[in-house]
Amino acid sequence: MVLPLIIGAITAASSAIVSAVSTIGVAVSSFAASVGPMLADAIQTLKPLAEAISKFANAFLQNLFILKPGETIESMGERALQAAAQGIKLENSDSFVDYMQELRDIKLDPELEKNRSPAEKLLAGISIATIGLEDKFNANHGSFNGVWLLPLVNPQYFTPERMQSLITTGRLGNEVLAYLNKALSPGETRNLERAYEATVEHKSSNGAEIDKLYDELHASRDAWANISKQIEEGNQR
Repeated sequence: MVLPLIIGAITAASSAIVSAVSTIGVAVSSFAASVGPMLADAIQTLKPLAEAISKFANAFLQNLFILKPGETIESMGERALQAAAQGIKLENSDSFVDYMQELRDIKLDPELEKNRSPAEKLLAGISIATIGLEDKFNANHGSFNGVWLLPLVNPQYFTPERMQSLITTGRLGNEVLAYLNKALSPGETRNLERAYEATVEHKSSNGAEIDKLYDELHASRDAWANISKQIEEGNQR
């Protein structure tokens, strides 16, 4: 498999973010090792992308009741990072629900919070949310690592509501990253696209919705290539 262009552009700052997220516990290791570095570089380097994924994540997770009203992906990320420093980790909890309650109950250190980068809070929150999705849908570890990538590159089409439909395919893991990088074989590409196609085919008797899905998937790959190029060029300056 061809490694994504963006991997070569990982900065020291982004590596530090991924390292910090990894302290949350072994539960986030799959996320941190796969899409974590790419997301870290994207949200660290291109602020509009950070804003887009934050907006998506908050709405998406509120819809699925993983976040409670008033909570944000960044605030939960901060809590997870401070909890980890206190020895509170997901693998030591009886369940994900219990872990989330522990995060909500901890007393935050305002100085630590003030000095932490927004990108670090965001990526930490996303890593925890990924585990929450696996728990909610009883999915295999790593099944939803890539759920954040399509909304990152194409938020107008891949809305929280549409992603909630796509999540039922179980095909939002590391395949998404390989798809965006055009690193899947033709057969693998077709299988992934057909899985997504099944989520919209009932909405259109003339195939218009399916055609739109394919247009947006291909546009997303073009957008990802452009983002990768921007990050690489920015890190070379």
